[in-house]
Amino acid sequence: MEAQTLESSYRILAVDDDQNMLTLYRDILCVEGDEPAALEILAAGGELPEFDLSPLPGFDLAFAEGAGEAVGLVKKSLKAGEPFAVILLDIRMGEGPDGVWAAEQIRALDQDIQIVMLTGHSDVTLRELNLRVPPAERLLYLQKPFRAQELRQLAFSLCSKWSTEKKLRELNEKLMVMVEDRTKKLSETNLMLKQDIAERALVLERLSASEERYRQLFDDDITGNFLADPEGAILACNRSFARMFGYASPEEARRFNVLALEFDNFQAESLQDIVFQRRKLENFEARFKRANLPPVHVVGNVAGSFDEAGALVEIRGYFFDITGMKRLEEQLRLAQKMEALGALAGGIAHDFNNILGVIMGYAEIILDTSGEGDPSLERKIREILSAGSRARDLVRQILNFSRQGAQEKKPLKITPLLKETIKFLRSSTSTAIDIRQSILTEEDTVTADPTQIHQIILNLGGNAAHAMGQSGGVLEFSLVDALLDERAVEVHPDLAPGAYLRLSVSDTGHGMEPDILGRIFDPFFTTKKPGEGTGMGLAVVHGIVKGHGGAILVESEPGQGSTFHVFLPRTASLVQEEIAPESFVPKAGGRVLYVDDEKPLVDVAMDLLKSLGFRAEGRTSSVEALEAFRRRSKDFDLVIADQSMPNMSGLELAKQMTLIRPDIPVVLATGFSESVSMDKARSVGVRDLLLKPILKQQLAQCLARVLG
Repeated sequence: MEAQTLESSYRILAVDDDQNMLTLYRDILCVEGDEPAALEILAAGGELPEFDLSPLPGFDLAFAEGAGEAVGLVKKSLKAGEPFAVILLDIRMGEGPDGVWAAEQIRALDQDIQIVMLTGHSDVTLRELNLRVPPAERLLYLQKPFRAQELRQLAFSLCSKWSTEKKLRELNEKLMVMVEDRTKKLSETNLMLKQDIAERALVLERLSASEERYRQLFDDDITGNFLADPEGAILACNRSFARMFGYASPEEARRFNVLALEFDNFQAESLQDIVFQRRKLENFEARFKRANLPPVHVVGNVAGSFDEAGALVEIRGYFFDITGMKRLEEQLRLAQKMEALGALAGGIAHDFNNILGVIMGYAEIILDTSGEGDPSLERKIREILSAGSRARDLVRQILNFSRQGAQEKKPLKITPLLKETIKFLRSSTSTAIDIRQSILTEEDTVTADPTQIHQIILNLGGNAAHAMGQSGGVLEFSLVDALLDERAVEVHPDLAPGAYLRLSVSDTGHGMEPDILGRIFDPFFTTKKPGEGTGMGLAVVHGIVKGHGGAILVESEPGQGSTFHVFLPRTASLVQEEIAPESFVPKAGGRVLYVDDEKPLVDVAMDLLKSLGFRAEGRTSSVEALEAFRRRSKDFDLVIADQSMPNMSGLELAKQMTLIRPDIPVVLATGFSESVSMDKARSVGVRDLLLKPILKQQLAQCLARVLG
């Protein structure tokens, strides 16, 4: 095996705010052979050993005294096509960003560079560096002071590693080109081979048609092969064909008629006409409807046999069952539709929240200022607030559907909640409905939001009761364990293998037609009469279940009732925490800067803050708000900023303001609690979140929490 070829020179970047260290790097790395090691030994009074005099590659050094300058040199080297192999990077810098920041930036620019972090202190651990500057195999940590020979040997080893990896990548690229070329040639050869095989098969078929026909029909069980007379009656078939269409054996399958197949693309023609006109039909799709069973979808090839007079003698061909593929396509279509509707619902909810904020905010202000002078006016305003609350609840349903609403998930036992909901349904539904329950599990713990789980049970139970109406029937709830393995999740592609709880809600109502069944989870779709429902119930249930990592499946036939199966991931243990409610009393007298790009919302907030005893200043531009805060940062006790603003979001504004004044409390206003990570918000100085629409009591509680 040949020795590895070394490059003549490697590029190394040394970064240190100490000019003496940069000089030391140059002295160590820019001398020839083992001179630095020899100098060390002589200085210590030792004897010189025999050094390896084989030539080693040289080092082309570049220097930087700051993190920003180092990042700039790396960018320049990459643009010029002359990347650095190794960077020697001091962790501590005198001014500006430190070495860890520079390492993060450089790693983002160049994934292949070898980084050596040097420091005389131990305040930054190797674990922290590995987390911030991955991957670990291209990051070393070297403690100062170090030996010259140690640094030179380390630099040579890392450069050799860098060079080897570079050559390996180049080799892989060449190999991929070769593989693609060979694959192309192989495909061309395979195509020619297939053509030759097809021609040979045709010749063999003409020479021994009878023997070939029966061998293919009865020995090959991969596809459903058949032979039929001109009227479509099956003369012969294999076991796969019989199973495909629901028969126990090929003998029973002779009752089947291929003319019963339905074609989407040939609605005006029968299979007999198609075969007679086209002689051969390839790669067509068809379906066969079965009584009380889902249809069978197939794709196949069919050809006709003709006598010398041109009359059709036989119809032969084969089918491949694609029913499972069609089911997956339908599930994908549904998932894409629900995703699109979820995005639309979230956008509508965002705008609607802002409108509700103005309506309900001014209604509260008018209610506070009207006093007891006009009872009729007070009643009307309270009706406005009540209607606004219902609209706000509808917005929350929309957000739950799109999985953007707040979810306070915790370990929860479903059985008590299920029994409580059943008790409520018994008192609110017709006495003609027999409500039953079957709980066959003791490990009924899931990580969930109890309010939303209650909403699932109530929605499904209410829909089932409505489906049975005054005539009554049986409404049954069951809770059982469901352990799904790899094979089971093929039927339930929305689920991962594992332990689940299956909540099933069954009724003996009128059931659903297939076209209705495919739309029941669409928002605002309903079969109820006007005034009986909004069409959001099942859409919200679907969104909640998805948000909890589960899935919902439906079984229904017209006149046979319906069953909804809800799968929720099971949790191993239950830890309950009781949190005592807090009473909030706002401390008035401070000055608040309120920032929102919607002027009506700013006006409402100003009035609400003033009614709570605060002095308020409003801004509709985050950029203008930042400039005002930069000039008069001491004039404000609190900043409330909307998250979704042009030019600068609420989080970015909070970050900039806390850089100017670290102790300033910032509250973030948002319509989607899940759109903002609280950990990220706290890291930039955000103290609390306000969910829109903002009402007076909600605002007062927030001010009390933040300002004490």
